[in-house]
Amino acid sequence: MFAIKEPSFIGQKFSFMNRYTRILRPTLIPVILAAFSLTSFAQDTRSFKEIVRLPATPVKDQGHTGTCWSFATLSFLESELLRMDQGEHDLSEMFVVRNSYIDRAELYVRFHGHLNFGPGAQAWDVIQVMQDDGLVPQDVYPGRQRYEGIHRHGEMDAVLKGYMQKVTDNPNGTLSSSWQEGFRGILDAYLGDTPRRFSYEGESYDPTSFVRDLGLAPSDYMPATSFMNHDYFSWYVFESPDNWSMEQIYNVPLDELVRIVKQSLEEGYTVAWAADVSNPGFDSRSGMALLPRDRRKTMEGAVSAEMRQRDFDNYSTTDDHLMHITGMAEDEEGALYFIVKNSHGTLNPYGGYLYVSVPYFRLKTTSIMIHQESLPDDIGKRLR
Repeated sequence: MFAIKEPSFIGQKFSFMNRYTRILRPTLIPVILAAFSLTSFAQDTRSFKEIVRLPATPVKDQGHTGTCWSFATLSFLESELLRMDQGEHDLSEMFVVRNSYIDRAELYVRFHGHLNFGPGAQAWDVIQVMQDDGLVPQDVYPGRQRYEGIHRHGEMDAVLKGYMQKVTDNPNGTLSSSWQEGFRGILDAYLGDTPRRFSYEGESYDPTSFVRDLGLAPSDYMPATSFMNHDYFSWYVFESPDNWSMEQIYNVPLDELVRIVKQSLEEGYTVAWAADVSNPGFDSRSGMALLPRDRRKTMEGAVSAEMRQRDFDNYSTTDDHLMHITGMAEDEEGALYFIVKNSHGTLNPYGGYLYVSVPYFRLKTTSIMIHQESLPDDIGKRLR
């Protein structure tokens, strides 16, 4: 668990004009989309005008892994470092993955195996690793990729799960202290042992001193969502299989969730975004996330909290994927989109980015993570 710091609002407005905040681009960017495989999106052609585009590090590829949560959240933190004038850094996703796996293995044993155990996790699990174990640069801990630079975790994930299932079967009748060493040994074989100290840009660090030197504070960040089955403006344990750490999340009305994201971007803060992507509207290859055309007449204009809750309750919306919101744009009809950095490589019309319609965001978002200082003042006051 990580402590959520109550936001400190000192009545100070942050400038829009520093070099890591808002960038206005008055010209239209022509966008010709490839034909969608689904007939509901065939031959969709749009043009976009960027309203806000915040700095971000280059797009990466999570490969054949379930580690989008690490890629997206570290991308979010890398943008935070740019915003803070700390320069551009490439942080190691696999360092976070390795330490998170150790944390969930220990919890899995304490729950006698009755806990989700797999590669998926949440944005706040990255913050927890940052708080407890620190961070390291990518060059220091690449994660031992032996597959032409592509991450492949199918075998590793299966081996780790099988190992933990046998541990919790407890064949000796009592648990030994050796299982943890064995678990770390598997991680060492696939990802490599983590460094105790390392050199970076002429300085010597350990993982925790590296975080301190970067100026990142885990307590600055908080998750939020919007669901009707819990009180608004309150904390609750987020009900998702990937919330293995059973962390609490702040619940707000749907319109407020959208307002939080818009204001964050306008203030120069990017947003980590978790959403359902296993539906016909999301296509990373074409770089668009829209509600299906046969539903847009009723849903693109307004997605209600009731519709959102219904889809979550009947599993039409599931907690599939984590990405990084870095800007906003309008299409030729004035409809608003969020500009989203994905972790599926650069092979789409936008170099690995997507344009996500606000109605899609309203219906399919499962959670976000923000810097607390980007909250609207009226919502921030409720956290005091």
